[in-house]
Amino acid sequence: MLLLCSAHAGAADAGIAGMIKRVTGTATVERAGVSLPAVVGMPLRTGDRVVTGTPGGVGVVLTDDTIVTAGAGSRLVLADLQFDATTHEGNILVRLLTGTLHFVTGLIGKQAPQNVKIETPTAVMGVRGTEFIVQTAGAGE
Repeated sequence: MLLLCSAHAGAADAGIAGMIKRVTGTATVERAGVSLPAVVGMPLRTGDRVVTGTPGGVGVVLTDDTIVTAGAGSRLVLADLQFDATTHEGNILVRLLTGTLHFVTGLIGKQAPQNVKIETPTAVMGVRGTEFIVQTAGAGE
């Protein structure tokens, strides 16, 4: 566990928001106008867009140990993630443009749930629990 925390602290310093831990079917990461195939172990940065195919799915662990799973046909953006590995303070903003998102809060959500937000094309949700599912349909741009 200590090694995992050290790895997360180093990742946060390098500008990494999280890492892909699982990929099923087809999935891509769009970064700075380039579409890259999503692969296990791929680091994710703030601003990255994760797109899953049908079939497809992606499991991501953010630097604060938040677990984000995107289902088939999903598009989400890691809009903002700031995390201090020493104090466990920070904030998370994920935009679910379309599809399904399963979210399990990590250290930020446990310490300051008001600092974790999920946006959809029609709503903004503040986190008050530790695990939930969000689904949205439509173009979502």
